Amino acid sequence: MYPYRFSNLLIGYLNLGTLLASIPVIGAGLWLAKGSTATCSSILQTPLLVIGFAVLLISLAGFVGACFHVAWALWLYLVAIMLLIAFLLGITAFGFAVTAGGGGTQIPGRPYREYHITDYSSWLQNHMQDMKYWKPALACVVGSKACAKIANWTPMDYLQHDLTPIQVCPISH
Repeated sequence: MYPYRFSNLLIGYLNLGTLLASIPVIGAGLWLAKGSTATCSSILQTPLLVIGFAVLLISLAGFVGACFHVAWALWLYLVAIMLLIAFLLGITAFGFAVTAGGGGTQIPGRPYREYHITDYSSWLQNHMQDMKYWKPALACVVGSKACAKIANWTPMDYLQHDLTPIQVCPISH
């Protein structure tokens, strides 16, 4: 009987920890919803809220099931965790599939890599050429003030500095 209590106690504490950890995630999503009108922030708002509430509900089911011996809550917890793992594996595989081959090309004599949209999957190419997806991404980059930091560079500065892909600032239309 001792191992059964120990495993329930362990599951209860783990779920209490994840339940408490979901509260700042939800708070960040609500803070972005309340205080920010920037495009970049609004892109993060919905995923933060969805992830935060999903983790909160799953953790609550696991905590109640483990600590109060509620079998249906443990089954719900098990199914939700399995679906969450499958979803995360699917998103990871999708991310690898659409970005495969897009690691950039090292240019001799330059400290940075050069990236081309043609190195990525055709789905991602078509997705980024659609203006309804490109305009928010462009607004996010321009609004990040990364371009202002390098606005006064000379052509020699571009050749000598290690630029991240976000620092190769696009020209807005």
